[in-house]
Amino acid sequence: MFDIFWERSLAFLLFWGIWMLAPLAIDVTMALVYMAMVYLFPERKERERISDLSYLPNVSVVVPVHNSADTLFKCLHSIVHQQYPLDKIQIICVNNGTTDGSFDVFSQFQDTYPLTNMNWINMESAGKSIALNAGIYVIKGDYILNVDSDAWLDEYAVLRMVESFEHDPLLVAATGGIHIDKELGLQTRLVDIIHYCEEIEYLVAFNVGRRYQSLTNNLFTLAGAFSAFRRDVILKSFMYSERTVSEDTDLTFQLRQHQLEGKARMACISSAIAYVEPISSWSKLYSQRVRWQRGQIEVSALYANEKGDFAHGLRSFTGRMLVVDHTLAFSRMTWTFLIPFLYFLGYPLPLVLAAFAGLYVCYLILDFLYFLVALREAPPNYRERVKKIWWVIFFLPIYRFVTYWFRLSGILISMSEPGIWKTENPVQQLREALHNTKNGLLNKVRGLGLRSEG
Repeated sequence: MFDIFWERSLAFLLFWGIWMLAPLAIDVTMALVYMAMVYLFPERKERERISDLSYLPNVSVVVPVHNSADTLFKCLHSIVHQQYPLDKIQIICVNNGTTDGSFDVFSQFQDTYPLTNMNWINMESAGKSIALNAGIYVIKGDYILNVDSDAWLDEYAVLRMVESFEHDPLLVAATGGIHIDKELGLQTRLVDIIHYCEEIEYLVAFNVGRRYQSLTNNLFTLAGAFSAFRRDVILKSFMYSERTVSEDTDLTFQLRQHQLEGKARMACISSAIAYVEPISSWSKLYSQRVRWQRGQIEVSALYANEKGDFAHGLRSFTGRMLVVDHTLAFSRMTWTFLIPFLYFLGYPLPLVLAAFAGLYVCYLILDFLYFLVALREAPPNYRERVKKIWWVIFFLPIYRFVTYWFRLSGILISMSEPGIWKTENPVQQLREALHNTKNGLLNKVRGLGLRSEG
């Protein structure tokens, strides 16, 4: 009996272990490289070398507005209360298909702060890309900052951005650090745990992931919620386009391909922080991740290597990203479907459960290390906020597992459906499909009844 158990266990580890360990090995390798680079070259060291500016240039802030009556005032309030001279800030609000009272909020704000340089632009057609381009055309500042109308800026966000550009002439575009607008640690409902996981995810993404991309000059996306550009660079580009569902990633790739001549670079300035509303439901989280994943695929396809050979493709940043995110998707699927099925093929249940438990522990350790490195890069006041939710690390492997499946859905949808900004929750889709099927059957039954009576 023991020999049979040992034989099956060995076969399990040798065969199925490859499917489990291959993605894990790549994830661990990438994580160690990221963390080592960020640990050795932290952004705070760069900030210490930045001296106070003797001259502060003019900046223009473009805010695309779409049904933002509930958030616009807070957004504008955060802009005018920057640690930056107000007379050097131009604010341009562009109506992006608004149908609520956003303009009334803008007018109220203008009355409250009459000395602020503010403009409102109405667009006949809706679309964030169109709104951003319209705002860019009327900018007057040396730098342009794009800020979503449902976001608000930390009081040092503009100053940190401008300092980075002024002390680095090679910096042509930058993204700020994005975090969620929520008091951390006060409540522990399921939705709060999701928000805390989202917050740590952003912390790691901007303080580790994009910091590494900045060091290697391979920034993948200039975050749409808060990004900055040199005026001459953005005006020379094709600006924002509607050809994908991820206009910010499209612009990032465009700048890399056409504007990054010589040693010019793009970077993430994680100390320039913008806060966004947390995801309010699983449905919206699903829609967001599907759109992100679809946008990544669409943009990568547009800027694919023209040579088309496998070796050259792997040497490109886009090729490596697609290998990690998409080629390994099938092996990750194994964890969900094939490993539990082994129990029905006769493998001991403790062995199958141990496989899942081992994966959970490995990713738990990985998330813990990510958290420590990311926290080291965070500003002191923000660091204290995040420490309150350290225990959420135990939920992170599960959260990442769920969002991985959302992203995998984005891969499948990108191959079968036209691109749209919002994607419906699959549970809701199933309910509607069942409802429509039920109504269809009832209509057929009624039709048969009417014919029989006739």
